[in-house]
Amino acid sequence: MPLIRALANLMAERPTLALLVRIMRENGRAYAPRYALAFLFMFVFASSTALSAWVMRDVINQIFVDHHPAALAWIPMAILAIFTVKGLASYLQEVILARIGNRFVSETQKRMFDHMLRMDIGFYQARPSNDLIMLVTSSANAARDMLNIIALSFGRDAMTLGGLVVVMVTQDPMMSAICLVGGPFLGLAIKKLSLRIRTAMEGQYYSVSTIISAMRETSQGIRIVKSFQLEGQQRERMRGGIDAVRRMGNRMTAIQAGMNGLVEVLAGVVIALVILYAGWRNFSAGDTPGQFFAFIAALLMASDPLRRLSRTQLQLTAAAVGARMMYDLLDTPVSEKDALGAADLKVTGGEVRFDKVRFAYKLGTPVLIDLSFVAPAGQTTALVGTSGGGKTTIFNLMQGFWAPERGSIAIDGQLVSGLTFASLRRQIALVSQDVFLFDGTIRDNIKAGRQDASDEEVVEAAEAAHADAFIRTLPHGYDTPVGELGTQVSGGQRQRITLARAFLKNAPIILLDEPTSALDSETELVIQRALSQLTNGRTTLVIAHRLATILRADLIHVVEGGRVIESGTHAELLRANGAYARLYHLQFENEDGNVVPLPLRHSKL
Repeated sequence: MPLIRALANLMAERPTLALLVRIMRENGRAYAPRYALAFLFMFVFASSTALSAWVMRDVINQIFVDHHPAALAWIPMAILAIFTVKGLASYLQEVILARIGNRFVSETQKRMFDHMLRMDIGFYQARPSNDLIMLVTSSANAARDMLNIIALSFGRDAMTLGGLVVVMVTQDPMMSAICLVGGPFLGLAIKKLSLRIRTAMEGQYYSVSTIISAMRETSQGIRIVKSFQLEGQQRERMRGGIDAVRRMGNRMTAIQAGMNGLVEVLAGVVIALVILYAGWRNFSAGDTPGQFFAFIAALLMASDPLRRLSRTQLQLTAAAVGARMMYDLLDTPVSEKDALGAADLKVTGGEVRFDKVRFAYKLGTPVLIDLSFVAPAGQTTALVGTSGGGKTTIFNLMQGFWAPERGSIAIDGQLVSGLTFASLRRQIALVSQDVFLFDGTIRDNIKAGRQDASDEEVVEAAEAAHADAFIRTLPHGYDTPVGELGTQVSGGQRQRITLARAFLKNAPIILLDEPTSALDSETELVIQRALSQLTNGRTTLVIAHRLATILRADLIHVVEGGRVIESGTHAELLRANGAYARLYHLQFENEDGNVVPLPLRHSKL
């Protein structure tokens, strides 16, 4: 949870008020008409509440003291009308606020997700997925809560309290002044409790993130969990997160309940003082009981909005934790954007050229060091060498996932650094050993190669990838769900689906990253046939650790320590008796030291 912890450290630097002002400034204009309508109904609600307290004076004086028969007719009707209007206003303001809040959450979550899609690969590598899930799902709700808290506090509750105060002051100014004695104590309590509730809310975010992480890893890695008997470890991890959420929830409830209890105690003190004063006035000045009961009714009705207003600061502090995280994400500069004046890539032949490229994922630890090579247009170029030499990094740089520190990468003489990302990636198809399928149907996953493709084109791509036959044996054919991460189909079937995706994309440049390394021999042969068809006439770069798969490549580059140390065909490199020859002999020598001859059945691959 490093992202959430890092963001939490910034919280003290942004006051809640400044955060609230920003939310309102950025969204006020879009929602102002709807909020105005909601405030209108809040005003009606508040006025009805104040009027219901005011009418208590006439209930006592005209019905119970003066015994006016007419009052027995109009006062109940007036009360019925007041509460009918109050109920209707309460319903409408709640519905309007809910719709505003739901729209705000949906628009904000779309904005956050769009922002994340414009980030580079490094952004995702530095942040656990459970932290990002927490941000998108929770922080927008927290910002919505801040808006609703303000709307309800200063709309419904403040106006209701204001109307009731007017009733109280008009009945007796002195009794109204007595009600202020609890104010200083309440303000001091709110100030002290705000810090405690912010700390509790931060802890709850950490714990929920732990729960998401444990659940995600258990679901996606259940075979490893069971194979290595990690159930106990995952159980303890999940229970720890759940217990922490429970403790934080209890702590927050205790803080809020403490505030409610304090309000009740102060209310009791105020009411006792008011009754004492009113009783003395009745004994000494003969005041009518209607005036006192109207005041008490207004005072009692004021307790609910006062209690909610007393919690406003605590609720805003809790919600601000998530809202700050939202803005820390949105304020992160976009790390993947086209260079000024970037042009679209136009592939004529497909030649790829690296010229003295240097790159490091971490400062001071270079992966590529002045790497230079050429992949001829329309031919198959293999990149071989020991693990960690920089081969996969070459693919990452070609697709613009990272930018080299120095040197240049060009396709048909066009510098990758001056191309739009969309046009660059449109012309490249990647087939990797790390097969990724989206949660959807087989058809959906194939159409990821080109979303506007027709069903007929999807079938043609599947046939070319030797996938159509097995797809048609499935219960729902092309509409069969593949499950999360493709768990409903086998490894070989997943690979063929991704191959169909590459066929459908029909890109002039193909990148193959060990696409058959995890397959059995029979499945590998099927995939190799499909790959041979896919790469025919296209510029193809293939990463291979098993040299048997690239014996017929047009050109082989040996990459070691971030440099190309040898280049040539298979026969030329064997004759050179260098690094490639050593790799070849290591893989194919038998116990007697003789090289086992291999049938060249893989076409160019």
